[in-house]
Amino acid sequence: MWFKNLRVYQFTQPFTLPADLDSQLSSYPYNACERHQLASFGFVSPFGEQSEVLHHKVGDNLLLCAKKEEKVLPASAINAQLDDKARAYADEHARPMPKKERAALKDDIVHEMLPQAFSRFSVIWAYIDLKGQRLIVDSSASNKAEDFNALLRGALGSLPVKPWGAEQPAEVYFTQWLQQQDAPHPFELGTDAELKGSGDEPAVVKLKQQELASDEIQTHLSHGKQATKLGLIWDDHMSLILEDDYAIKRVQFSDVVKEKNDDMAGADKADQLDADFTLMALECNALLDELDGAFKQS
Repeated sequence: MWFKNLRVYQFTQPFTLPADLDSQLSSYPYNACERHQLASFGFVSPFGEQSEVLHHKVGDNLLLCAKKEEKVLPASAINAQLDDKARAYADEHARPMPKKERAALKDDIVHEMLPQAFSRFSVIWAYIDLKGQRLIVDSSASNKAEDFNALLRGALGSLPVKPWGAEQPAEVYFTQWLQQQDAPHPFELGTDAELKGSGDEPAVVKLKQQELASDEIQTHLSHGKQATKLGLIWDDHMSLILEDDYAIKRVQFSDVVKEKNDDMAGADKADQLDADFTLMALECNALLDELDGAFKQS
């Protein structure tokens, strides 16, 4: 359950939990795909299939979980059947199949193949920080995070949020910190970054396991490149990559943090989830507060 990515959204209006939250979430439940259904997406219990509780609240933090099932239909298989039938049509009618009929035929082929298709499953975790008025989604892809937001918006009726971030473009802060060869306290520069030039086809330099406070980096910056991704280390808590849309990726909690839950070894699944979520939310909320402060310092 430990989040690996943080897509953060700020509420634009004061948000409070509805009294009948579980009832609202249950109006958008996950159900297995029917035979001719391409995908299914809905809320599930954070505690697993054996539980019907669709949220878990600890203090001012609310944990949510959604599950998605997608039927896997190889495009090559669909196109092979489509091409065969299109050729047969052309032979019979002495002309190519019209685009409208070809599109309808493709839909029919997909419909026929769905009952035999394999399913791909994925889970999206998220939590609401009531004190900080933020929604945090564990997703590396913005479209998947937006899918979760749309699901939650449907259940609640409204979800007034905007992507979290600072006043200026992220590249401004990242580049400034590299130029200073230091990040605002309590952060340190990590070892990964991405530098991008200007123009229609900009040069891109991807750095991994690199000393970022070095003359080599300064040379790239002096030639007009800006930092679009930047690795940071937050005290003894975690390491992360900040991206130019203010997404936080490759979150790695330190052993110092995870060892705080060592006494939960052997606990049942529900108690372990409760302890892990409590600690993780505490750390992530503090991280976001510290990042807000770092941006304001710069």
